[in-house]
Amino acid sequence: MNTSSSSAHPSVTAIIVNYKSAVYAQECIRSLMDQDYPEIEIIVADNASGGGDAELLRSSFGDRIKLIESKENIGFGRANNLAAAKATADYLLLVNPDAQLLQRDFVARLIGFMEQRPEVGIAGPEIHEPLKKQRQYSLPKLRYPSQNRIWNQRFLKDLPGTYAWILGACMSIRRDLYEALGGFDPEYFLYGEDTDICLRVRKAGYAVGYCEQAKLTHIGGASESTAVPLDKFLRKKRGLFLFYLKHYPRNDVERIIRMTLANSYYAALKNTARNIFGIGDAQDRNGDKQKIEATRMVCRETLDALLNGQRLVTHTR
Repeated sequence: MNTSSSSAHPSVTAIIVNYKSAVYAQECIRSLMDQDYPEIEIIVADNASGGGDAELLRSSFGDRIKLIESKENIGFGRANNLAAAKATADYLLLVNPDAQLLQRDFVARLIGFMEQRPEVGIAGPEIHEPLKKQRQYSLPKLRYPSQNRIWNQRFLKDLPGTYAWILGACMSIRRDLYEALGGFDPEYFLYGEDTDICLRVRKAGYAVGYCEQAKLTHIGGASESTAVPLDKFLRKKRGLFLFYLKHYPRNDVERIIRMTLANSYYAALKNTARNIFGIGDAQDRNGDKQKIEATRMVCRETLDALLNGQRLVTHTR
């Protein structure tokens, strides 16, 4: 890693939030250190992983990285914010630990893309997710979740740019913009914060960018590999419904909840029939059952939050 300064290249701080993913994080860090780019500072925020994760990263890289050890798992967004407060560069490159940069000039391509487009506040690369059964490339989204169910979309009109949001597995954002936004919203524990920050970037007057010339591979879910499936589905749904609560009109949120609940009953009947007749893989059927249970629980939690003026807690310790 070359750390000499260069006026032709804006400085970059890469931030990795690690939780029980140190083996993957090692490869991610190496792909960052392999970059043909003059200014890359690497900060790793370890979310109280335990199991020797922090020790492994420290012994592998020493003072070539800044290692921040949290005493508790504070969630993805808050950990990024903690690391960003220590950053000194012009750009923040937020990378998941189970991601690897596939080109030595990846950073140069992504940052160059943003430098040529001052209207872009946040941008992502082409992301390949090889373990997914379908759609192995995660493309930028043109619409927000359940946007087709929103009757009053005036708050979404006149937003800059074409893209609505990009996957949080890898994002580059201007540091001054990140700071102006207050970073990730700390109420999101895990999931949903990428959609949220992209919408806030657009509300601040910047576009969301997509640089398909920069390529990255993402395993996906490494930090959740040992999680109880129901807990994982609950976190995903809570992040999604928190996004609804924060950005969508109340009447539309209520409609989304009721439609989602109705759809869940149909899905439950369908899954019961699959179980009776032994259709499909038993593990998939059990996974669908847990997704349906998580959906119903979070719908009810969100409805309670709406009716009682409470916050939706996205993580229960």
